[in-house]
Amino acid sequence: MIDPMVRLGVMGLVVAAMLCASMAEARPAAWVIRDGRFYVDGRRVFLKIAKPLRNFAQAAECDKLIADLPVLKAKQYSAIEINCYWHQFDPNGDGAPDASTAPLRRLVDAIHAAGMYPCISVETYGVGGGALPAGFWQKHPDAVAVNAQGHKVNDTEYGFGSIVPTIHSPEYRRVVRKYIQAITRAVDHKKALWFETTVEPQYIGNQPIDYSDHARRAYTAWLKRGGLSGPAFPDRLPAPDAFVKDPTWNRFRAEALADWVSEDAAAFRSVAGPDAYVAADYLETAGPEMANRNGDSRVFLERLRGINVIQVNWHWHLGTRRTNEVAYRNVREAMARNHQNWAIAEHMTLNGSDFRPDEAPALLRSTLRNGTGLGWEFLNAAPSSADAFSIYNDDWSPKPLIAEVDNHWAEWMREVEAMPAPGKR
Repeated sequence: MIDPMVRLGVMGLVVAAMLCASMAEARPAAWVIRDGRFYVDGRRVFLKIAKPLRNFAQAAECDKLIADLPVLKAKQYSAIEINCYWHQFDPNGDGAPDASTAPLRRLVDAIHAAGMYPCISVETYGVGGGALPAGFWQKHPDAVAVNAQGHKVNDTEYGFGSIVPTIHSPEYRRVVRKYIQAITRAVDHKKALWFETTVEPQYIGNQPIDYSDHARRAYTAWLKRGGLSGPAFPDRLPAPDAFVKDPTWNRFRAEALADWVSEDAAAFRSVAGPDAYVAADYLETAGPEMANRNGDSRVFLERLRGINVIQVNWHWHLGTRRTNEVAYRNVREAMARNHQNWAIAEHMTLNGSDFRPDEAPALLRSTLRNGTGLGWEFLNAAPSSADAFSIYNDDWSPKPLIAEVDNHWAEWMREVEAMPAPGKR
């Protein structure tokens, strides 16, 4: 059984998120996301977002980025995304940063003073590059996810090998929210444009999860709470294929995934205030593995609460090398059904390794055509000729991919301005 106080705390976070979403329009007009666009003093700003991947728990890395801010501003970047990896700030895994957060605060202040907009993101999961602190696993070994075969899960899809947690563990959720609140409290949160929940929230694509004891208890309680007659959780694993593919089970998985994201959003706002903007990624390949990732993508989107910005991925199909419009379509349909007013952007509009220079024009025009009115995100926005993921050379000269953007920014902004507002297309 889940501790009643934990349950009450989670319920409170969800209610807070729902209230915050309804109050989004109360933000002062001087700085507002409205109808999918960003305005400052009534003037529209299409954001050019730099996402440099650095260890911001280290003072030297924060100071290095501060020194690079004039270069980024000269390249027309207007926002800087700071990804605060949990395992870097909090090695003992209790949710309270062990590293000093003073350099992080200094970085946020410097970005704001430079006339750019800091965004704060966290990475608190174990798929796609993130990792949980070793200290967390020492304290909570039962929080690991289990696949349908009954085996503990690590990230074999992206190749990082990090241990994947079950999102149904009350202790995992409690400690993650404590960390989110600590990072938000550590900076001047009024200077942050938005806060972002964990990167690409999903289960994992290459195997069905989660079949842990925590998942079994959560699913059984969900059936009872909803008065549903779905199939019982398997008495033993491996789980039968019929259960793995059952629509009721996958609806539960989708709702649980969305609730996890929504409660993280509420944790940010519990410190940053009810009008803070929160962004969440939505990963959609439109491939047969999506049931593994999301359970049911449409249920996941419709269940989200307290989110202002949806960052879609894949917006470009890496297999066919063509635009992938399914994610945008699903987002628009969910917005229409739920009367949501999300701003649309991308997670990694371009990065140094997944995209080709000759693909950039078609990709960028597709984002605009499909509703992106907020801005584009580029990573790794760091100078490294040897790093394939980086978009700049050692001397900050653009590699061929980002040159398609940097060298033609004025022309791109004319195309952006020519796009009609959402709802008028």
